[in-house]
Amino acid sequence: MRTGRTHYEVLGVPRDATIAQIRRRYRQLVRHYHPDVATDKETAHRLFLQIKEAYEVLSDPIRRREYDASLAAEYPHSATTTFRRNASPASSRTAKTADPVEKLLKNARWSFIQRRFNEAAEYCRKALNIEPHNAAVFAMLGDIFRAQGKVNQAIKYYSYAIQFNPSDKETERKLDRLMDRKVRPQQAGTVSPTVQAVSGLNINLMTINFVWWGIAVFLMLLIWVNPGKPIPWLKLYIPYIQHWSWNLVLLLAASSAIVGMLLSLNGFLSHPDEELVFETHGSKWSVVPTGPILLLTSGFFFPAAAVFYIVVSLVQGSLSRSVVTVFLAVVVIATAASVLYVPEARREVLLFGGNVSFWAMLFGWYIGALFKPVSEWGD
Repeated sequence: MRTGRTHYEVLGVPRDATIAQIRRRYRQLVRHYHPDVATDKETAHRLFLQIKEAYEVLSDPIRRREYDASLAAEYPHSATTTFRRNASPASSRTAKTADPVEKLLKNARWSFIQRRFNEAAEYCRKALNIEPHNAAVFAMLGDIFRAQGKVNQAIKYYSYAIQFNPSDKETERKLDRLMDRKVRPQQAGTVSPTVQAVSGLNINLMTINFVWWGIAVFLMLLIWVNPGKPIPWLKLYIPYIQHWSWNLVLLLAASSAIVGMLLSLNGFLSHPDEELVFETHGSKWSVVPTGPILLLTSGFFFPAAAVFYIVVSLVQGSLSRSVVTVFLAVVVIATAASVLYVPEARREVLLFGGNVSFWAMLFGWYIGALFKPVSEWGD
């Protein structure tokens, strides 16, 4: 009797997976578990051999037929139970188990939105005790661990979700994005020395902080030293900021981007995708997508957008510590710029400086997330 995982389980693909699906998953797993790029060499080598063996068998039509026949002999009911992937949830569950599982999954989604991740995971585990092969529950667990920064566990549960429901393109997209994010900094020969240095491989984080905080402060002081001349057409088209100069806009944006990058590198901010990208998580009930609304409205009037985000997030129980940290940084920078700029424009900068600062800080946030070592996001 087979005690280990099947080749399909090793690759995280369904039994009816196409050759293209098998090849794509194999490439993803090899990039992740190759001993040359993995930190745990011993474990990576063992998994790499399992992945390679599974691919060699499943990519060969003759060997795959023989392997499927051996599985059928060992698990005579697998064709109608474990591997019934394409059946709808309603047809694969009895009415007796569907209701409690759906209720637990709904509770897990609500707890997830309220950022009570441990509680959400517990609901999912209870659901799996009732129905061990529920793809939606595995996908929810993947969302939970991804939001917690536990990348390896998120990849594991996303793979299970796709294995039990190959038609779930949304979960497949999340897994692909997570795999790319995890593998990108580790790809040998594709990462420049500069990226490696910023990632902390060659330069101490303390040195990065010393240099770049100094640059950010210097750029802010330049607003006072060289405020520049007002942009002529602003007085005609946007009189609310008629005293703004290009010097102010560029220096404010540059310093904000640097601050966003440093906050991310120093661990004050979670990954931006987890805080700003709105996903429904399969929910059928209404949730206000605060992240996208914040992005759209902050370019018009940042204070109102920030207040809207905080109020709605508090009502939904989904307030992000990272986003609030960015808000505070934007307020500090906009206030400092208003003090350093010409007196007649201080009110303009204080009210509307956040429009420029927030978007620039988001850019820096993503740059910091790109350069930050994946290990820093959790296992």
